Amino acid sequence: MAHGLALHAAELRDALPGTAFDLGLAAVEIHSDEQTRAGLIDTMVWQRGAELTSEASGEVALSDDGRIALTYDYDEVSVWGLTNWLDSKTDRRLDRVTVLKDRREDGVVTALSGDGRTALTGGDVGDTIVWDLTDPAKPVRAAALAGGKNAEDDDSVRALALSRDGRTAVIADLGGDLTVWDLTDRSRPARLSVTRARASSIVDDLRLSADGGIAVISYRDGAVTFWDLSDPTRPVDAADLALPGKHEAATAMSADGRVILVENAGGVEVWNLDDKSRPVRTAAFDVPLTDIRDMALSSDGKSALLAGSSDSEILLDLSDPSRPVRLAALKGYTREIDSVALGADGGVALVAGSGVSLWDLRDLAEAFADPKQAACYFNPGTKISKADWVRYTGGADWSDYKREDNPDAIAVCRIRQDSM
Repeated sequence: MAHGLALHAAELRDALPGTAFDLGLAAVEIHSDEQTRAGLIDTMVWQRGAELTSEASGEVALSDDGRIALTYDYDEVSVWGLTNWLDSKTDRRLDRVTVLKDRREDGVVTALSGDGRTALTGGDVGDTIVWDLTDPAKPVRAAALAGGKNAEDDDSVRALALSRDGRTAVIADLGGDLTVWDLTDRSRPARLSVTRARASSIVDDLRLSADGGIAVISYRDGAVTFWDLSDPTRPVDAADLALPGKHEAATAMSADGRVILVENAGGVEVWNLDDKSRPVRTAAFDVPLTDIRDMALSSDGKSALLAGSSDSEILLDLSDPSRPVRLAALKGYTREIDSVALGADGGVALVAGSGVSLWDLRDLAEAFADPKQAACYFNPGTKISKADWVRYTGGADWSDYKREDNPDAIAVCRIRQDSM
């Protein structure tokens, strides 16, 4: 019966989230196992989610503290303030703070520094714009970094990345060049180096460590390269990964650049970069996603968000990479996923595609450790009416489970333990 209640709860999350929670909690109270626990956790996570925007978004970026977000909806780049939604118990507004006037019609790529104070917008045509977001409501167009004149120009931007403090920017272009900029003075950017990285394939993804010292580039032909930028004036091609797949591979990087996730043949590989010239594969595992579109890592590399192509996202605990633990599935308002982002501590998640979904995951550790206790702590008075009990249990005799004399409802958090 517990598994039946858990299945009903999963089916009702969208239409009747309150009922889904009640049934999921009852399932765990009656019989706690991996299936019922996972179902209740997924429902609790669903309740901590929201739709940031229904507008399609090709890219999303998030500051380390989860307070500032960028979304690109194919017409404009929006800056969002998430503080009210995260902190307020009564006024959970999602504020579109401003729009970055990029004047580009298509092909925009973005980057946001970890401190949320610097943003880049670039793309197929035109310069890359440096934005000062010290006051997010009043963005300042600080400088322009020379870019391509058309979509076929070798200088057309394919990917952008910023260090945590926004002082280092890295740009990968269509022609295969990797350009490193010093943005210490945002109004006077200094080009530190231009290096021919790889001209035989087009860049698909670019990741940068928090200090700007390590870059990971993935290409459409499946190649993945590691660059040592500890001397940004002389980037060094430190190592290449020889992956069997011949298609673009999603990647993710921890803040210190030592943990790298790489999608390979539908699974995920974990690489260690303690020695930049000799990456070591420390683990490989399969995931229940048919097509991994994007990945994100928390700063410490212990939490990973993986997104499939169609509203399928899972959050994993990688404390032991050889034994990944499923924390939760994130089912949002988005279809055809293109981009994901995760706050530094894993407490905030964004998923973008046909819309943008947002989750507050700050209580996930407690919920995962003991979902029943977490659910009853916040909702001690949870009850299921007699009508719902009959409907969803198939008419099971609730006297085997009830503690109280209420003839009309059963107190879920007080289900009798000897009924199990």
